[in-house]
Amino acid sequence: MSRPCPLSLLDLAAQSLLSDEDSALRALRELPAGLFPTLSAAAFDGGHVKTVTAMVQAWPFPCLHLGSLRDQSITQDLLEAVLDGLQCIPPATVGLSRSKLKVLDFTHDFVHSNWEECSETSPAPFVITHMLEEPEPDQLTCSSREGPPWDCEPVEIHTDLFLGGLFGFFHLSGFPSYILQRVEKSRGCLRLRCRALVVNRVPFCSLVEILAVLELEAIREVRLHYHSRCCFLSDLIQFFTQVGRMHNLGNLIMSDIPWDFPTNCFSLLSPLGHLQKLHLIFGCLSGQLHKMLSGLQKPLETLVINGCRLTKSDISYLSQSIHATSLKELVLCSNNLSQTVPGPLEVLLGEVSGTLQHLNLRSCRLKEAQLTALLPALCCCSHLHSLVFYDNVISTSGITHMLQHLARLKELRRVQYPVPAECVVYLDEYRWEKLDRVELGRVHSRLQEMLQTLQRADVALTTSTSLT
Repeated sequence: MSRPCPLSLLDLAAQSLLSDEDSALRALRELPAGLFPTLSAAAFDGGHVKTVTAMVQAWPFPCLHLGSLRDQSITQDLLEAVLDGLQCIPPATVGLSRSKLKVLDFTHDFVHSNWEECSETSPAPFVITHMLEEPEPDQLTCSSREGPPWDCEPVEIHTDLFLGGLFGFFHLSGFPSYILQRVEKSRGCLRLRCRALVVNRVPFCSLVEILAVLELEAIREVRLHYHSRCCFLSDLIQFFTQVGRMHNLGNLIMSDIPWDFPTNCFSLLSPLGHLQKLHLIFGCLSGQLHKMLSGLQKPLETLVINGCRLTKSDISYLSQSIHATSLKELVLCSNNLSQTVPGPLEVLLGEVSGTLQHLNLRSCRLKEAQLTALLPALCCCSHLHSLVFYDNVISTSGITHMLQHLARLKELRRVQYPVPAECVVYLDEYRWEKLDRVELGRVHSRLQEMLQTLQRADVALTTSTSLT
């Protein structure tokens, strides 16, 4: 049996000091800066809330890392103790004299953090204006109505914000609610910096109110699981106006887009100058793609359009858009593209051939003749690294033919191919059952042997289902 590592003398000394919390509080004035991390870790582990508050007020480093709030690794009592210590960090002339705290970081692993460094030059994760509980009359904090008793530099709280609703109802609760309330009442003493905003079925009227509190320019990523109930056009316009002000937004993900979504709202995103990745997942955008993309002034590098009922005109627009010659990743899975070959899809692949690295055509209702017709355009994609085309209808000979040509792409490293038609029984034109795993295993072995013969054993070959 393995035994737990014994505590170091330093850890034992910290535990001993904390056994008398009053003595620990008095010792903070003389405690060397190098001992703060050890004593702080012990204070958190032991739930010594008074010591935690005092250590925050005397913290001798620019940054204090506490781990992700989403992991619930910090209890409500400890969170309150930390924020109580942040009500206003006293300057050198008041009380504890060594506080250098500028950033409270909930985005990193508490155990493996570098205590002595503060990422002041790195992109700020997540900004919300965060305020404190209304103070008692005899308390001197930055949130007093008369204003701060001293000039204090705001402390930034870095984290990611996860908002979720259920069955159309949304109530902000838990740690995000508590932090937001404290920031809102701090009169500028606390600033909440949000790198990623994840929203799951939150009504837009509530989301608009929350975004009004955030420092929008700090947000780098927004993930929105759409909620259409109780949604008014005015709320949608306000929301997309706010997203358009997230000038450093690089990644926007929208899922479950309803059929009546007003695609013209995307014109409000035109100010976004750093948007590189756009994901549109499960919606009804038939013939509307131009309305969603034409307002973007900068070409995208990643475009994911999953299950959005794209039409021939949508693919034609995309091939002529500013994005086509800049895309590195293109995902068109779960769209019926059977009407785009021959024609627009071949043209699109030709346009992206100079930059494309990842292509996903899973479940696009393409048949063998159509996949074969795409080969000339695919073989021009000289930087293609991965290709996914499973859940389309093709025979073993068709797959073999495609791989023989694709093997010429020197940067290709990964291919996911369909279950060959000979290995299943088709129920209709696209659905199948009764998978013959033995035959599939034989086919897979032959394909791998062929790639070895072509000196392309470096290509990872997988299918859409398990071989065992």
